[in-house]
Amino acid sequence: MSSIEVPFDKIQSLKGEASKISELLKNLEENLVIIYRVNPDNLCATGILISCLREIGLGCHSISIDNSSDLEERLKKINYSTHIFIGFQIKELPSKFFKDETKRIIFVDHKFSIDKRLKIPWESILTLSLKELEIPVNALSNAGLAYFIAEGITEEYPKFSGLALIGGLANKQVDSKSQKLIGINRFILEEGKKEEILKETVGTRIYGRESLPIHLALKYSINPYFPGLTGNEEACTSFVSRLGISMKDQDGNARTISSLTTEETKKLYDRLIALLVEQKSQFKTESLIGPIYIILTETSKSQTRNAEEYLWLLDGACRLRKYGLALAVVLGDRTNIYDELKRKMDNYHGNAAQIIEKITQDISIVDSKEHYKIIENQDIFNLESVPLVIKALVESNIITVDKPLLLHLKEKNMNYLYMHDSPIQIQKGFQLYHVIQDFIKRKILSESSIKGETDFFRLALSDDDYLTILEEFEKSLKYHHDGTKTDSTSK
Repeated sequence: MSSIEVPFDKIQSLKGEASKISELLKNLEENLVIIYRVNPDNLCATGILISCLREIGLGCHSISIDNSSDLEERLKKINYSTHIFIGFQIKELPSKFFKDETKRIIFVDHKFSIDKRLKIPWESILTLSLKELEIPVNALSNAGLAYFIAEGITEEYPKFSGLALIGGLANKQVDSKSQKLIGINRFILEEGKKEEILKETVGTRIYGRESLPIHLALKYSINPYFPGLTGNEEACTSFVSRLGISMKDQDGNARTISSLTTEETKKLYDRLIALLVEQKSQFKTESLIGPIYIILTETSKSQTRNAEEYLWLLDGACRLRKYGLALAVVLGDRTNIYDELKRKMDNYHGNAAQIIEKITQDISIVDSKEHYKIIENQDIFNLESVPLVIKALVESNIITVDKPLLLHLKEKNMNYLYMHDSPIQIQKGFQLYHVIQDFIKRKILSESSIKGETDFFRLALSDDDYLTILEEFEKSLKYHHDGTKTDSTSK
């Protein structure tokens, strides 16, 4: 994503729209409900708003929605006058929901669109959206929008700047070359720096750089995957020792990557880059070192001090469906709940590292078909670990992804088919997104059975549907391959 410059007057317009919501909330005399689509950005946005509401004495019920098809049933079970929807489009709500004109309805979503063709009382609905203000939708996240609502509620709103930046990182609102945050995220970053809440530096970007001993950060590194190190604690310990880097400080405490000197950081970086180059990894080695965003109000050596590590924590919690734990951490819990979530995440990354290690030792686990590759119902996988492992397999070149990569798991009479695009096939014009949209149009696949977007999807299918989809997918691939072959022959 290239850099985005947003004119100051546009930022002021955004603040003006946010203040309308702030004023409404400040004048409420009864509790309300926030309904958010589950992802790290929306968790941060929800946390910001709940924290603000608590400061003005308002209670708030929060509801997490994993699948929009569940929304109608959840709405039937609650009775509030004020509803805030985070991460939803209006068409996802049942039309009868808008018939009660006493309801106060607020939509917060950077991509939200107002469609006047829909027969609903738009005049009674408040929206906060970049799209409606003609600001590029990648200039700010939903957590960033919540930050500006907070500005109109509490003078201490800069304390939420860290959560706002995590939202930006979650949406990959960064420059593709420098990896620095872009758009209005930079404005929030500068406010956080001014208030000594945020600090921007440059360092090695590895999971656990702030919170884990050096050798464990390498052991749990999934993306990038370090051949011979990921999943192997003994090898990681030996690797660090050979570099002449002490793993303990003068007081005998374990050192972290963030505590290394400039010289030690360069030693570690150079050797890791050499390792990735030797293995011909597709991981963009230049992104191994880049901007680090520190939340100074968080405790040293904690995952929540480094914005990117904080994001990894929330992302993992979403994959494990531990939404309540994640929201509690966003709201400031750093005691038992935080420790429980951290333990689950350590296990999550540890299991994923072990799975990748097994695949590297036995590449026959991946069955190469004519037009795609598939990992079929392997016991080493579970539903939570798949996204993390698949991403590492593709980006670290552990297997050559010259064809779309599929993974099939069966659990409780349901087939889960994970599908990841091949970067090579994308260049040739083949994208899974278009195939899936075609399946929906032909009514052989329902939207409710799909999760994911862009280049990675999960389909939940019955036995019969699984066989049908796989057969149709093979036909689509063959059609594309034969068409490409014909085009190249005719030139």
